[in-house]
Amino acid sequence: MDQVERQNSGQVDVERGLRTDRILDAAGNLLVSWGYQRITIGEVARRAGIGKGTVYLHFPTKEALFLALLTRSAVVLVDALLRDIDADPTAVSPGRVARFGYRWLREEPISRALFTGDTDTLGALAHSPDVAGIPHERDRIVADYFDILREHGVARTDADAEQQCHGFVALLTGYLLTEDSAPVGASAAETTADFVAGIAGAAFEPSPAHGTPDPAAQQVRALLHRTLDRLHHQLSRQLAF
Repeated sequence: MDQVERQNSGQVDVERGLRTDRILDAAGNLLVSWGYQRITIGEVARRAGIGKGTVYLHFPTKEALFLALLTRSAVVLVDALLRDIDADPTAVSPGRVARFGYRWLREEPISRALFTGDTDTLGALAHSPDVAGIPHERDRIVADYFDILREHGVARTDADAEQQCHGFVALLTGYLLTEDSAPVGASAAETTADFVAGIAGAAFEPSPAHGTPDPAAQQVRALLHRTLDRLHHQLSRQLAF
């Protein structure tokens, strides 16, 4: 392949990537507004400003399109958490991660639907093997996270590890599922995020603190990078055409 062919091929890849993002963005807006069951590929195409056939060039089925959307949402979440921990190793603590998780999931409805198993939003997608296995994968990552923190004294070791994992997920899920009855507004959301962080800190962090976050942060970063690699591989298969 000569230089001109490589440049042309690169331009095609860029255009294809931009078009894919437009399709996924349109699908995401519709998923939040309508729920999976009501959406058609034709409506996604209209929202994206492209032809229906073009959507099918990228995604063979409606399910394939929305599975890619959910995977992309998970990639963005994990990447954002990684950036937080890269910037400040103390962000690895249960309180800080709980605060991050609450704020992120509260503001990102697709991630929230995936985390809480919102069948009103996900519809039949919730029963897809790729989606149905997500809670197990989430719990495995949380378990690995707490194993690392316990090893380095950043999480309490006087409590059952399995109960810690369950409690952490239940804390976030409970607050997210009761949002309709919570105070509204940006200041109220920040207050709630601080409260969630305080509960997680009191429940899961040793008092007085006796661990150091740096080694734990290094291992948690490695855990998150492995998770990102799996998600990117999954997304690349979903976007293959």
